[in-house]
Amino acid sequence: MSREKTVSFYSRTPEQTTAMGSELVRAWWASGSESTLVLNLNGPLGAGKTAFVKGMAVGLGLPADLVSSPTFVLANQYAGHEGIWLHHVDFYRIEEVSELEEIGLYDMMEPGVVLAVEWGERFREALPSERIDLTLSRDGQGFRRFEAKASAGWPQRLLSSWASRVEGSR
Repeated sequence: MSREKTVSFYSRTPEQTTAMGSELVRAWWASGSESTLVLNLNGPLGAGKTAFVKGMAVGLGLPADLVSSPTFVLANQYAGHEGIWLHHVDFYRIEEVSELEEIGLYDMMEPGVVLAVEWGERFREALPSERIDLTLSRDGQGFRRFEAKASAGWPQRLLSSWASRVEGSR
């Protein structure tokens, strides 16, 4: 990505992590939600990727407990508020880029859709350049750190809007 914007967020609890995901989708929705929101989620097991996606579901009017990790099924789809789809994909077990077509990844990138990809770094070239890359990690004091990078254009505007909604960003 050229001319990236980076913002860091911090969370102490899974509930805060979920709230951050919800605020991202609400910021996207408030912006007009005409573009596909693609979120490339990366971080070690247990970093909070699925908890974050649960929040994205809440932002679309869905119950958080509806969302489960797609590690073994590779992709989950949820119909949200006003017909907006949340696609939750996991690249962890994908071995070749050709498998992405088989799971329907490219069909999931239509306008007005939210696409959250766990372990997206494995096949970053398959994701659109207009996206937000979110890396999650844990520090030794119980905090989760989120480093969000957005490509130029509307993803940067969305990142700025999201950061203004979330406490603990810098």
